[in-house]
Amino acid sequence: MSKNIHYPGSDIRNFRMSVETVTRLLQEINPNYFLSPYSLIPVISQIMGLNTPLMGSGDSIYSIVSVIFKIQSQKKLFQKLFFLSLKEKRAIVDEIYEMIAPFLLDEEDDYIELVTEVKYRKELKNTNNKVKTFFRRILKEKFAIIAPFVNRFLTRRGDFGYIVHYGYEEDLYREFNFLHKLPSSYAASWRKGSYPVVNEIIVKNFPAPRGMKKKHIKGWIIFITNYTKELLLDSRLRKRKIPQAVLLAQKLGAKLIGMGGLVASFAQGGHELSRMFPKVGFTTGHAYTIGNIIEIAKNISNHIELNIKKSTVAVVGAAGSIGSGCAKLLAESHPKRIILLDLSTFNAQTKLNELTDYIKKISGDIEVTVSFSFSDLKKADLIIVATNSPTSIIEAKYLKRGAVIIDDSFPKNISENVLKKRKDIIILEGGIMKLPLSIDISWARNMPDLMDVPVTRVASCKETYGCLAEALVLSLYQQRKNYGLGYADVNLAKDILTKAKRIGFSLAPLQCFDEAVEEERIKRVRQIVKRRQK
Repeated sequence: MSKNIHYPGSDIRNFRMSVETVTRLLQEINPNYFLSPYSLIPVISQIMGLNTPLMGSGDSIYSIVSVIFKIQSQKKLFQKLFFLSLKEKRAIVDEIYEMIAPFLLDEEDDYIELVTEVKYRKELKNTNNKVKTFFRRILKEKFAIIAPFVNRFLTRRGDFGYIVHYGYEEDLYREFNFLHKLPSSYAASWRKGSYPVVNEIIVKNFPAPRGMKKKHIKGWIIFITNYTKELLLDSRLRKRKIPQAVLLAQKLGAKLIGMGGLVASFAQGGHELSRMFPKVGFTTGHAYTIGNIIEIAKNISNHIELNIKKSTVAVVGAAGSIGSGCAKLLAESHPKRIILLDLSTFNAQTKLNELTDYIKKISGDIEVTVSFSFSDLKKADLIIVATNSPTSIIEAKYLKRGAVIIDDSFPKNISENVLKKRKDIIILEGGIMKLPLSIDISWARNMPDLMDVPVTRVASCKETYGCLAEALVLSLYQQRKNYGLGYADVNLAKDILTKAKRIGFSLAPLQCFDEAVEEERIKRVRQIVKRRQK
């Protein structure tokens, strides 16, 4: 039966031969040379002649250059791989990569069902149940083939894991092109049952201060294969996908797990995950993000000569962890007025009242206004936006001339169209840090160009968001316990800023929508501010 039917994926004989050949080529190499099974993906790719472009330096563990001298005596083994087609080679490498996560999670059967009934639905739709049963058996065999291979390189010795989801549907579909070919209902089924995308990362040569022994960190960026809006709308989906990603990070050996996007918000500020996984530490990234936003606010205020003490500042999302933390730190600068604005929810009023009391204790002279109306933003000179809204909510009509908006939301709460429409305001991206220039970054796998995923910036210009930066910093300090879960502590914000600066982290250049803020725009807003403050 198998001879007369073309099956999706790679041929089982070629799959077995490729895995066995690669295993023989690498058998003399100490498994500890690799961080985890994901280290092998680019090495396998290059052994099979795919010439995968790699990030990082030439002596990276992901480069075949560093292992080729140990396998030169077995060149004949390469000849078997040489005769495979390019398409077949890619299918084999992709399958090995995709199978690692379900194998480590002991969910091989679920993966086989997903592949059979969803991913390869088109190829198998005209076949009978016997053919599908045979295809499932082939996939079972492939799992049996990679099992010893994966187990051999499962060292469990990384420092951190970082979990994030995709911002928008188009980001997800850019990586998984086959979803475009599926009917919408089947694409939704795939997203519901799919496994995390994992990229291994090694960061070397941090400028460690005196007394700090650790200069290199290793970990995994784990993408939940869903985008913000669908996670917001489906609580059952996120309650399954997020713990699944955490379990995978733990299986790989992560000792501290950072939470990106809205993962912390989905998990009760991280407390829910901490209860489920008590053996690993968690960090939300909120502390570093808050400290960074306030530094950005001070930086731009100096550029446009805005006197905070005479100004009205507003925080949108003030009932949330980041928003409330920003409001508390802003209060220490004693602005004339603070507007605490949030989306109308059942407990927002209570939280905003508590925040008002906190600010009043710092300084009774600060005028505090609680609001649920965006029209009140017209009074604000400086606006910080940090909400969980999956769409743009700040419109141009709500902004006064000369206003500065720092948007830390993911996805963005203010659209690029507002920036294009209004030449008399400044919009800044919040929570972006500059990594030390001395570091060397190596990836196990090239990433797609995801606009709103913080990983991309790490490689391109050594910048990243606070959620990932906090995980990197704490890993260098060998933090293994929970850090900043729930509502952010302003003292932790100050603590992480100090720690980060000691090892070379700094404020990134003022920017928004991946572009530096034009000097002409800064000059224009400065003139407006000067006239208003006279």
